[in-house]
Amino acid sequence: MNSDLLQISCAAIKDLQAESSSDQQDFCRLSLRYKLDKKSKYTHIAFTTSTLSRNELLQQGGDLVSSATLRELEFPLFDFLCSETNRSFSIHRGAITLFKSHFKELSRLKTQVPF
Repeated sequence: MNSDLLQISCAAIKDLQAESSSDQQDFCRLSLRYKLDKKSKYTHIAFTTSTLSRNELLQQGGDLVSSATLRELEFPLFDFLCSETNRSFSIHRGAITLFKSHFKELSRLKTQVPF
């Protein structure tokens, strides 16, 4: 907990949102922006959406998708969230919709992130 990872991550998201708000007219419905940022020993990928997208996704309310449903839909992208003590999880349906619509583009990020 002494790594400042949370603060660094929040700052990266805040910076990306500030950049995105300056060219909001090009930032269309259900759009997603991301930025790869290497700081210290960490590589961060910050994500943000336009205000329009955020409002639309939030209007969907608390509609959640379970990890079991994601596996059934053959979208196991978030399986890493499972552990021995936490065998299932749920994610906001709007977030899943957004990630799924940008899946091919985001998959290319794997080549840019060192493991």
